[in-house]
Amino acid sequence: MLLAIDSATQRISLALHNGHEVLAEQSWRSVNRHSAELPPAVARMLAQQEGTLSALAVACGPGSFSGLRIGVAFAKGLAAARALPLVGITTQDILAAAQPPCPGHALLILLAAGRSRIIAARYRWCAERWHAEDEAKLLTLDELVQSLLTPTVIAGELDAAGQATLLRAQQNGALLQLAPAARSLRRAGFLAQLALERLLSGEAQDFAPELVTAHYIATRDTP
Repeated sequence: MLLAIDSATQRISLALHNGHEVLAEQSWRSVNRHSAELPPAVARMLAQQEGTLSALAVACGPGSFSGLRIGVAFAKGLAAARALPLVGITTQDILAAAQPPCPGHALLILLAAGRSRIIAARYRWCAERWHAEDEAKLLTLDELVQSLLTPTVIAGELDAAGQATLLRAQQNGALLQLAPAARSLRRAGFLAQLALERLLSGEAQDFAPELVTAHYIATRDTP
């Protein structure tokens, strides 16, 4: 079984995948309690399923500094203790994998970055999946709206005020479409699926703790 761990923001998601199906999945909001809530949740999930743990996957950012460090450190410790391969997947790729194809549209994946800013990563549909077009950018929502030159689906972490801003922009003619809330929740089941694909291609990685900082873009921990 592969255990997938995503604690990159103030939402935590876990999943177990046996190579054929997602055996278990749990997602919840954790307000600065990652270190207290993550280990027992993993223990409960492993105890509820029969089988041997054979690999791990972890969300490696961008995201909040504390959330990333806790999740990656936990995954590294578990992988080292059991001599298991560990795969890291970016938070944007996890969420992009959950989005259906949308002909004629680009895809923007958003993460909260604090100080009224967001981290935006642009994707295009090619070869039956979404592919990142360039590096993630740090923007305000107004800057994001102004940058939309083609029809774009937007998914990701937005508070109520951010959603209202984009809905007003849409009503005023901005070339955007907001994904439903259920598709804006990062699910560890998709993290597990992407990690399995990389394992099959021989892309397991050994993460050093300092790599988490390289993926950290937000200026402070944010919901």
